[in-house]
Amino acid sequence: MTVVSMTILIASTCAANAAPAEAHASRSAVASISQYGVTWTFDGPVVAGRFVTGDWWVVGPATVRSVSPAPTGDRHGSVVNPPAGDRQGYDHRMAHFDPTLRATFPLVLKAGDSLVSVASVDQIGVKTPDTIPGHYCRGPLRTAVVLTCLDAPPPADAFRPAYVGSWREMFTASQIRRDRLTGLAPPGAVPDARRYERAFERIWLDHQRQWVNRDMHPLENMPDYGREITNLVSDAALLLLLDDPDGQRETLLLRFIQKGIDYFGVVQSDNNLWIANGGHNSGRKWPILFAGLMLDHEGMKHVQATFQEDQQTYFGPGFRGQKALWTIAPDNANARHEEADPATWETFGDRRGNNGHKAEGYRRLNGPTWVGQALAARLTGMVENWNHPPFFAYVDRWWQEEQQANDFVTTMWRTYRQRDPK
Repeated sequence: MTVVSMTILIASTCAANAAPAEAHASRSAVASISQYGVTWTFDGPVVAGRFVTGDWWVVGPATVRSVSPAPTGDRHGSVVNPPAGDRQGYDHRMAHFDPTLRATFPLVLKAGDSLVSVASVDQIGVKTPDTIPGHYCRGPLRTAVVLTCLDAPPPADAFRPAYVGSWREMFTASQIRRDRLTGLAPPGAVPDARRYERAFERIWLDHQRQWVNRDMHPLENMPDYGREITNLVSDAALLLLLDDPDGQRETLLLRFIQKGIDYFGVVQSDNNLWIANGGHNSGRKWPILFAGLMLDHEGMKHVQATFQEDQQTYFGPGFRGQKALWTIAPDNANARHEEADPATWETFGDRRGNNGHKAEGYRRLNGPTWVGQALAARLTGMVENWNHPPFFAYVDRWWQEEQQANDFVTTMWRTYRQRDPK
């Protein structure tokens, strides 16, 4: 095996349209690895390669001598096997900073370890040329990358194991149940898959509880707000159900499944994170269910955790006779605003502006983003696996009353909703 003494540099768009299993099958001994502007340097040559979605692995034990950008006491942090919940060691400008989580170098990685390293920005709010569209730049992280340590080289078509917590089950692209993709005829023009490939390319750092999770989303990796996250998930979910004879959406398929694997790993660490709160935490459930469907994994197909879509929908006595209702958050002062007379919304709630009008505003913010997810679940026969009937009843009600989603989702709904008339 040839020893490579120079840093291997990976461009963010490398092999975007190549057959991923072939593009990432090679392995070599390297002294350092660079990805998205973050570099890990080792004590000596290590056997390394890339997973099918592009992230790097090394055979361990492996000693990481240093990382660049170099960590300071409170920025550019690295964490081994980051836990989900109320702690993070990446940057002190985010909530729940815990410096005890931060890795120090030299660092010995053993098989089963995932090293997450971030690059922080100097000034919060300043965008980079590679910032994901729809990111409001409220947080301090530019990007995040993950290095996975294994006991032996994986199959050439292996997905990266989840990076949060300790669940490390490995899957391969050859396991994908492509017969479960619906192969629907495109209903006219469809969005370019390359935009979504880029949005799902890097890891989504998404493992803190409640709305503060938003500030942990790196600006070059993912949107920071739940509305934009859910729009991406909904669009990609439906794109992947269209006929694709030339494999133009293969890269998107692999990256979307990887997101589901990662999100399932998150809930194995803590299943009480994505608590309903305004528009922050939608879009996390469908990637897990889809990955479970594609990989035939029972745990993912029956995932149990807090998901905003489920906490915000319920059956109840709507003031106008509605049965499937929406609530802004569990136990919030204005949580049941749809049961109240709209004439009382000004005073329905607490004294800080959390009244019925605010709740209604968030209802209208979320509604358009849920249509694609609900349709994807129906078209793939995953409604029972979703296991929350009020969500689907509410989305049907939303459509009947508002008929509002983006152009692509609207066309798909009008064309294919009756495929599952239940």
